[in-house]
Order: sequence, then C-alpha cells, then structure tokens
Amino acid sequence: MHARFVLRRVLIGAGQVFILLALVFGLSLLLPGDAADVQASDTFSEGQRAETRHLLGLDIAPLTRFLTWLGGVVTGDFGTSYASAEPVTEVIGGPFAVTAVLAVLTTVILLPVAGWAGFAAGLRPGSVRDRVITTVSVFFDSIPDFVLAVLLVAYVAIGLGLFPATFLGVDLPTMLTEPGYLVLPLTVMVARVAAPLVRLVRAGVINVLAEPYIEQARRLGVGRTSLLLRHVAPNALGPAMQELGRTGDGLLSGVLIVEAVFVLPGIATTLIDAIGNRDQPVILAIVLITGVVAIAVNTLIDLVGQRMVPRRVQS
Repeated sequence: MHARFVLRRVLIGAGQVFILLALVFGLSLLLPGDAADVQASDTFSEGQRAETRHLLGLDIAPLTRFLTWLGGVVTGDFGTSYASAEPVTEVIGGPFAVTAVLAVLTTVILLPVAGWAGFAAGLRPGSVRDRVITTVSVFFDSIPDFVLAVLLVAYVAIGLGLFPATFLGVDLPTMLTEPGYLVLPLTVMVARVAAPLVRLVRAGVINVLAEPYIEQARRLGVGRTSLLLRHVAPNALGPAMQELGRTGDGLLSGVLIVEAVFVLPGIATTLIDAIGNRDQPVILAIVLITGVVAIAVNTLIDLVGQRMVPRRVQS
C-alpha cells in the first residue's frame, strides 16, 4: 500500500514539477529584456547585442531552449549561468547549502518546541501556563515576518549588541563555527511556523484526553507516562504532522524575509539575483530542486501522518 502511495505521489509530483517549470520559463520570457540586454551596456551597438544574444544561445527558439535544458537535466547537466558563465551547479551549490542548514536547524528546533508547548498547554487547558503559551503563539502568528526580523535587528542586535545584525562577509563555515549568527534568523523562522503547530497540538491533546478510551486506560491502571506516550501523543500529533506538510509556504516566505533582512547568502537571494539577471538556467534549476524537495518532504510527512492516524484502544 505504501509503495503504491509513494509511486502515485512521485508520478503526480513529476507532472506538477514539469508544469511549474514550464510556467516559470514562460513567465520569465514575459520579463522586459533578456540576459543579453542586462549584460549589454549603453554603448553596445545592435550588432554587439545580437552577438551577445548568439553567444548565450538566446537566438534559439524558446521551446527548443527549454527542451534542451530538460534533456541536460536528465543527464545531470543543469546548464551554464548566463550571468557568470559558470556551471549552474556551482552557482547554486553554496546558497543551497546555506538554506539547507537554516531549514534543517529550523525543523530540529521547531518540532520539540511546538510539541512541548502544545502538550504543556493542552494538559492543563485554562491554566496560567495554557494562557501564556496560547498568547505567545497567537502573538508570533499575527506579527509579520519582516516586522519581527526588523525588531530583532533593531533592539537585540543593534540595541543590545547580543548577536550579529547581518551576514555580510560571512560564509557557511563561519556560520557553523560561530552559531551566534544563526540565533536571530532561526528565531524568526521558528516563530513563524511554530505558532499554528502549537495550537494544533494543544487542541489535539485536549480532544484526545476527553475520549472515553483514555478514561478507560486510566481505570485499567495505565501509568501517566505510558498513557501520554503510547495513546495521547500519537493521536494528538497526527493533525499537527499533516499541518507541518502545509507549512512549506510559511517556510519559503520566512526564508525570503530572513535572507533579505539579515543579508543571508542563501538560495532565495540567489533566485532574486537570477531573476534580475534574466538567468533562466539558474532560475529553472532552483525551481526544479525546490520543487523536488517539497514533494519528497510532503510525501514523507504524509507517510508519517498515516502511521499516526488516531486509533482507539479497545476496552
């Protein structure tokens, strides 16, 4: 069953990625000018512009360029950047590594924080602890990413001087050896995504604890720890895991804001630069890889969610 599910998701995902690539390529053609126009100076003659366009391969029909690029991808060749004349893999390799580190660390922090806060609030609904956690989660869910990022830079980084304000001149090894650089960006990322998960876990815990089979388990002498880990947690976390698969848009928007405010050299910054340079091979490669990663992550989360479908304990 799982194999058929994965195969179906892969086939559907491949079609979705292809349609997305075609749409992005078509939209890029609607942008004013092309890579040759961006590179040409005001002193270029029409002949020089035409020569630049020929060297970049822009005089080939758009459909042919797109299909040729797809054919290269099958063999592992993502093409050459129009802007830097470097292989696309070299252009996007470093930025993808930076964004991957940010995304992985966000997930590692997010899951225990959201799970603990949701459980802490749901176990004692209406208590002071519940009200504090709910208020904080609603606050972070309602404040825009860029406002939170700017506030942290203004008051925490510049005002108090606790952490660096930007990543100017910082590379990936420096980020890993000096984790202070990551504190504020990760705070923005986690706060943006954790808030709805906390409320879902809280609601799930409250609903599960009200189920008759939980009371029956108590009567049978099931210990509190075993009750929470074996019966409450799997049934309460199922909806939250499914919601986690729908937070991709929140993570993406968070990455864009974080990279813009903190001058983080990640893939979102590279994508914006590629759009400005009309660098179609780089744009398509970023869209392809992020699309494949999104489908893989969502498929994995769906599989985990199926394993955590609420089940009832027979009395």
